[in-house]
Amino acid sequence: MRLGRRKYVNIIIASICMFMAAGTVSVTAQAAKPNIISETACVIDVQSGAVLYEKNMNRKEYPASITKIMTTLVTLENCSLDEEVTYTDNAFSNWESGASNAGIKVGERINMEESLYAVMLASANEACNGVAEHVSGSIDAFVNKMNQKAKQLGCKNTHFANTNGLWKKDHYTTAYDMSLIGRAAIRNSDFKTIAGTRTYVMSKTNKNKRGKNEPLANHHKMINPADYPQYEYEYCEGGKTGYTSKSRNTLVTFAKKGDMELVCTVMKCDNSVWMEPNAYTDTTKLFNYCFEKYHKVKIADHAASEVNEQYLFTNFSPFYSKNTSSLHIDEDAGLILPKGVTIDKAEKKIEYYDNALEENGRKIIGKLSYTYKGQEVGSSNIYFEKNDSPTLKDSIDMSKWFDEAVEIANKQPLPWKKIAILIVLSVCVIGISIVCLFKIREYQKTTENRRRFKKGRRRRQRRERDFFTKC
Repeated sequence: MRLGRRKYVNIIIASICMFMAAGTVSVTAQAAKPNIISETACVIDVQSGAVLYEKNMNRKEYPASITKIMTTLVTLENCSLDEEVTYTDNAFSNWESGASNAGIKVGERINMEESLYAVMLASANEACNGVAEHVSGSIDAFVNKMNQKAKQLGCKNTHFANTNGLWKKDHYTTAYDMSLIGRAAIRNSDFKTIAGTRTYVMSKTNKNKRGKNEPLANHHKMINPADYPQYEYEYCEGGKTGYTSKSRNTLVTFAKKGDMELVCTVMKCDNSVWMEPNAYTDTTKLFNYCFEKYHKVKIADHAASEVNEQYLFTNFSPFYSKNTSSLHIDEDAGLILPKGVTIDKAEKKIEYYDNALEENGRKIIGKLSYTYKGQEVGSSNIYFEKNDSPTLKDSIDMSKWFDEAVEIANKQPLPWKKIAILIVLSVCVIGISIVCLFKIREYQKTTENRRRFKKGRRRRQRRERDFFTKC
C-alpha cells in the first residue's frame, strides 16, 4: 500500500517537472531569434526607425534590383506623375544579357506614373534609365541625387553607381541602409500604392497603339504569389525583389499588422524561390518574430499633455488649455517596446530647436524622443500651429498680468551671501556668549568656595583662641 502511494506521488512529481520543462522550452523558443539563411538582414519599424532585428546589418553587399526603390523614391520627390517620359537610346545602354525589361521602345512616350509601375512591378531596367534622364537630364546626374538622398536618410555604407542595380563594383549598400531607404519610400503614398499593386495594365502609347499584351506583374511573391501560394503573406504591403549572379537574391518587404508597420531587408540569399528556405521564408520568419515579440505604445496617449504643461504653463494661468494648444505631436507616433515592457521603462527627452524647421507646410519647433537600452525606440516632431482659440490674453486682464511680471522683474533678489554671513556671525556670537557664560559661572563658583573656606577658617581660629583663653 505504501509502495503504491509512493509510486503515485513520484508520477505526479515527474509530470510537474515535465510540464515545467516544456514551459521553459516554449518560453525559450518564443524568445529566440529566428534562424535564417540570408547572410545579412535588418527589420526596422517604419514609424520610429527602431531596429527590431539585425544580422550583419552593416556589412556591405551588392543590392541588385532593390536599388529601384531609391530610383522610384527620388523620382517621386522630383517630378509629378502626369509628366511624360520620352525614352532615348541612353535608356537602353549598359545592359546585361537577359536583364528585366518592360518592352519599351526607343522614342516611346509613357507618362511618369506608368513608367514607375514598370520600374517597381516589372523591374524594368530601361524604365529606370528613362525616368532618370527625364528628371535630371542625364543618368549620372540622377545617380548623384540618389547618393545625396542616401546621405540625407542617414545611410553610411551606401554608394549607388546606376539606377537599376545591375552589378558594378562600386554599387553597394547594407541591409540597414536599405531598410532606411525602404522606410522613407513606404511613407510616400504614391510609392506605397505602386509597390503594393499586384498587376498593372499599361496604356496605349505612340509606339504601341494597342497597349501591352500582358499586364505588368509584381515579382514579389508575398504580395503576388502566382505559382507560389505558400509565400503569400496576409500582412504584406508590397516590396521589391533583386537578383544578380554576384549579389544573389535580395529582398525588401513592407508589412503592417495592427498599428505596427515594418520594413524587412534580406541580402545575399543563395536559394531561389523554388528552393526552401529562401528569401521569402526568411522574411516571413522575421516578420512573425517581430510582430510577436514587440508592441507599439502610442506617444500621444502618454506624453501629449507634457509637451504643453512643461513649457507653456506659467504660475499665473495656462497660456493654452490642453484642448486648444498650438503645440501638437504626430497622432500616430509611437514607440516600439518588447511586449511586457511599459513606456515608463523608456527614457524620455524633450528638445526644442533654436530655429524652427518647415516640413510639408508645418512648422517643427522640437522633438520628443524615447530611448530604451541605449537605442531610440520612438520619436515625434513637435509642431507649432497658429490657433484661433481663446488664449491667455483673452481670458484674463493682461494689464494685471504685466504688472505682476514687472513687479517680479524689479524685485530685488534675496542677498543670500549677506544672509549666510550674518547667520555665521550670529552662530559665532551665540557660541562665544555661551562659552563666556560658562566661564563666568565657573569663576563665580570658585570665588564663592574660596570665600566660604576663608570664613570657615576664621571661625575655627576664633574657637581655638577662645578655648586657650578659658584655660
